Amino acid sequence: MVIENTLKEALEIELKVAKSVWIASAMISKSGWNFIQKNIPRPTIQHYLIGIDLATEPSVFENIISNLEVNAKIYENAFTFHPKVYIVQKEDNSLTAFVGSSNTTSWGLEKNIEMNFRINDQRECKRLLNWFNKLYKNGYLITNEFVADYKEKFVKASYRRKEIEKDSSEISINLTKDKKQFFKKNQHEIFKKKYHRENSQNLKDIRKSVKDSFLLLHKEIYPQFQKYGLTDLHCHHQSREIVSRHFFNPFSGNYINAMWLHYGKSFAQLQRYSTKEEKSFINNIRIQVIIHEDSIGIWLVLGKDWGSVKDRAFFRQQMTDPKIQKKFFDAFKLLGNDYWINIPKAPPINDIKSPIELASLTNKENIKEYFIIGRDINWLDTSLSNQLIAKTILEEFKKLYPLYEIMRHK
Repeated sequence: MVIENTLKEALEIELKVAKSVWIASAMISKSGWNFIQKNIPRPTIQHYLIGIDLATEPSVFENIISNLEVNAKIYENAFTFHPKVYIVQKEDNSLTAFVGSSNTTSWGLEKNIEMNFRINDQRECKRLLNWFNKLYKNGYLITNEFVADYKEKFVKASYRRKEIEKDSSEISINLTKDKKQFFKKNQHEIFKKKYHRENSQNLKDIRKSVKDSFLLLHKEIYPQFQKYGLTDLHCHHQSREIVSRHFFNPFSGNYINAMWLHYGKSFAQLQRYSTKEEKSFINNIRIQVIIHEDSIGIWLVLGKDWGSVKDRAFFRQQMTDPKIQKKFFDAFKLLGNDYWINIPKAPPINDIKSPIELASLTNKENIKEYFIIGRDINWLDTSLSNQLIAKTILEEFKKLYPLYEIMRHK
């Protein structure tokens, strides 16, 4: 290990031959950001983990969100994020690292009295890279909303001869409030419209984490279906399809605006149909848990005209029977006003007064659109915490199941 008193010159030499870089810094100034961008060749894979405790300049975050190919997150918890670590990988895959006191600012890189160690030992460099990746998984995506909030509270101190400073009480970013939620902030953020057609490595990794979370949830709730009376509700017969796809698929337009965990007809039940479309699990009636940018939905869903013709026809025929109308109405009213039905101009559930009125509403469903009875729960609701989410879903499924049984073609 060699002590580098002035990091800029040594780091510049390594950056000019970089294949990939990983930088964890308590703060990055505009000048520090420009120094990195000026000296790395194109294309170089960039990874950043940035603190907000020492007032990183907002323009740095703006540069990052304008380029989705830059892999960057902020790190924030109850304590100060204070590392200064630079890892550079060259074309031969060898690693060089610098660890010390220099933030990514002009003062930190060349002006202040700083102390940094240069590390060439490959085993030690890989240990540093593992450290970075472990923290990176718990970082937060940098979004326009974050930058807007950050800029409002950002206080610039003197720039004469000092690094950027801030009054920590002035910048309050509420990122840790999701710590007890089953689905984390990033796992919701990626379903914002701006990310629907984007496929950076950050987004790929987070979409995969959503699938993994859904599978964990499935393992917890599925064994309890019988206990909750969900006696004829089944997961997808192919294990890879238990959760909707997390990767881009050209056949569906390279587009992901949501992901879901779904339950419906068994494989044997689907084989009774004659066409491939009718046999498809996703084209038939389902109960599902779906994640969006700010909510978790619990929905009962009838598919569209390419596979759900029999479910739709069966449901319409069912709703001509006064006894079934009454049974459906009673179960529907038990859902409560948190639920909605996606029929144009449908009133709140509590305002629907009779079985005939409800039957008339359901008769307006359009087979060219999904037919949904569902509720959406704000992602920060305590019912979606690690401890409560399984119970919440099972109890909501139990309320939807009588409707599922009436609507499902048998």
